[in-house]
Order: sequence, then structure tokens, then C-alpha cells
Amino acid sequence: MKRNPYRYLAVVVLICVLAAVAGCSSGTTVRGMIQAPVFVGVSLREAEAKAAEVGVLVEVQSSESSDTMPLDFVLRQDPEPQTMVQKGRVITVVTSSGPVSLTLPDFVGGKFEVAQAFIVANRLVLGDLVEQVDASPVGTVLAQKPVGNADVNQGSVVTLTISRGTMTTMPDLVGLSLTESKKRLGALGFSVSKVIVSPELTQPAQLVLRQEPAVGDAIEKGGWIELTVSKVP
Repeated sequence: MKRNPYRYLAVVVLICVLAAVAGCSSGTTVRGMIQAPVFVGVSLREAEAKAAEVGVLVEVQSSESSDTMPLDFVLRQDPEPQTMVQKGRVITVVTSSGPVSLTLPDFVGGKFEVAQAFIVANRLVLGDLVEQVDASPVGTVLAQKPVGNADVNQGSVVTLTISRGTMTTMPDLVGLSLTESKKRLGALGFSVSKVIVSPELTQPAQLVLRQEPAVGDAIEKGGWIELTVSKVP
């Protein structure tokens, strides 16, 4: 059978075209399409090292505060990780500037409610409240830690000492020794005004038998406190 020369020629041309296309595709791959590395979650220095290994560049576009990512760690990148990019491509990143910091006001002399509102609004943590007998109105801030005008990060603990005023509740001292009673009153900012020795004999000696004011009564700083104790044998 006689072959059609034109059909043979067409087949040869088609093969050449396909080979040329394949060669171009292979050349494109060799020339440098790669997957963008994962920079998110690593330090800027590490990102730059990874970029140099695969032949791309890293450029910081901006920085944002972050409560979870340390300073100079990558938060976002463009193009995103695993995106096909040309070698030599610049990949822009947004880095962390660290936690949000703010200047703590000086709360001393002000009201507890004002300090509390600031602490809550700025995502700080209110630590244990320390109450202290003081001539200042109840709720007045007497001390703070950290001190006023200190720079703190969100989540920092702020401890306040506040006034409980000059009135407090008389504790129960009956059954305690005179020494222990004075110690407990001293912790509240009070002192014993008068000690009466009873003729009663009780072991151990100098046990508090009666107290004035009575348990639960309101007493003022500097107020009269009288204790009756058992006598020494």
C-alpha cells in the first residue's frame, strides 16, 4: 500500500511541537517555580535563612502587637505558604512587635473603683486586695504594685492596697493569751488600752477571759480596748 506523505509529515510536525512544549515546560521548572516556604510562626532571622536556601527574598511589610507571638516573629506572609512562586520573588511578611504595653496610672489617693475600671478595660489582672486600717475614706488606694507610671504588658498583675477606714470589727480574743491578742490587734492597727487582771486562776496564765468592745462591735482606730486576763499563779 502506498503511504500518504502528507500524513507522515503531519505526524512528524506534531511530534516536534509536543517536544518543544515539553522542553519549554521543563525549562520553566528548571528556571525556578518553587513553593513559598512557611515563614509564619518563626523568627524573622530564621525566615530570612529559609528564604535564602530556596532563592527568594523576605521583606518586612509592617509590625503588629501580639499577645501570643514573641517580638520579631512572623504573623502573616504574602504569598501564603505553599503558593507557587518564581525564584527571586520577594515575599512580604508582617512581624510581631510583642505584647501591647501601656503606662500604668498612679492610682494612689484615688478611688478603688476607678483603678478597677482601668485594670479591666486594659486587660490587666487585678491581684489580691490588701485592706488596711487608715484615716482615708474606705476604698481609697493607699499603695499599688507595680508603681504608677510603670510600663506594663497586657495580662500583668496589679496589686492594690486600699483603706478600710478607721472602723473595723472587734475580733474574738477570749481564750487567747494576752500576747497573742496584742499581736492580732496590732495586725489590725489597734493596741490594748487597759489590761485588768482577774483573781481567777487559769492555765495557761494571762488568758483573756473578757473583752470590751464585744466580739463583732465596730471599733475605730485609737478606740478604747480593754481586756480582762487571768492572773499569774
